[in-house]
Amino acid sequence: MTSTATASGKLKTAVILLAHGAPLRIQDIPRYLKNIRGGTNSSTAVIQEVARRYKQIGGRSPLLDITTAQAEALEKYLNQGEGSFKVYVGMRTWSPTIKDSVNQAVSDGAERIVALCLAPQYSRWSTERYQKAFNDAVEVWQPKKLEVRFITSWPNQPLLIDAFVERYRAADVDLKAKGKKNIHTIFTVHSIPSDSVEMFGDPYVEEYSKTMQGILQQVDIAHWHQAYQSQGMIPVPWLEPSVEETLDKIAEAGSKTALVVPVGFVCDHIEILYDIDIAFKQYAAERDIELFRTESLNTSPLFIEALAGVVWEHLI
Repeated sequence: MTSTATASGKLKTAVILLAHGAPLRIQDIPRYLKNIRGGTNSSTAVIQEVARRYKQIGGRSPLLDITTAQAEALEKYLNQGEGSFKVYVGMRTWSPTIKDSVNQAVSDGAERIVALCLAPQYSRWSTERYQKAFNDAVEVWQPKKLEVRFITSWPNQPLLIDAFVERYRAADVDLKAKGKKNIHTIFTVHSIPSDSVEMFGDPYVEEYSKTMQGILQQVDIAHWHQAYQSQGMIPVPWLEPSVEETLDKIAEAGSKTALVVPVGFVCDHIEILYDIDIAFKQYAAERDIELFRTESLNTSPLFIEALAGVVWEHLI
């Protein structure tokens, strides 16, 4: 590879954290949905429903703010040693786009680019879309002979598991201090169309299980469930059981307390702040269940260390 070494002899490495993206204003929602659907406009009914949900969490998603904070914390952590790292944020459906971030990294003098998809569990349905966007963005720069790496999967990275366990234990202590008993724990990830697994061999379910089993190896949970949340608005079968179906089952068992552990998400955004904190909590209350959730990883020091570990593992 042709490159110019830094003063320390280390390559200038760009790390791009890849996230889905989210609108920053209610008026951005039609364009945001159009980006998700590859240029096709959504119906007025869908736009209004999505806008209603965003209004209930304050009119905007904190996704970009939190991901930016994660990037800043990761950059500081990575540069503790002799490396030369700069960390960027690239969104698949919003700004800054993955292409924007790749272009900025190259302009800043990056000689090596590492892309890390912030969804730990690999899925053909989602991860491959990030990978295509990233590959398209770097292709135009390949005459520079950049060293490029795309990290697709890290569902059971030890420090990631430790970070989820830390959040679980904090929630468990809090609930028990409040006198809660017979707690049912619901692990969740984002649902995907079931055809992706049944027809195309998507490993998503196995990836999800790796994360969940890693947690269960460290904590003793008497009652736990594996569920899927945030099904899309397209009329196809989605992976089940849904959280709603799981809450019905918990109600039938007579439990009054449920704890959601969203292991498919690494920060607060619409799927956490609306789907869990508002919609699922209301659904649970209608069944005489009090629903809680673990705190999102966000900028947890353990999580930032996990991100650094994933990057370093792929640079060896």
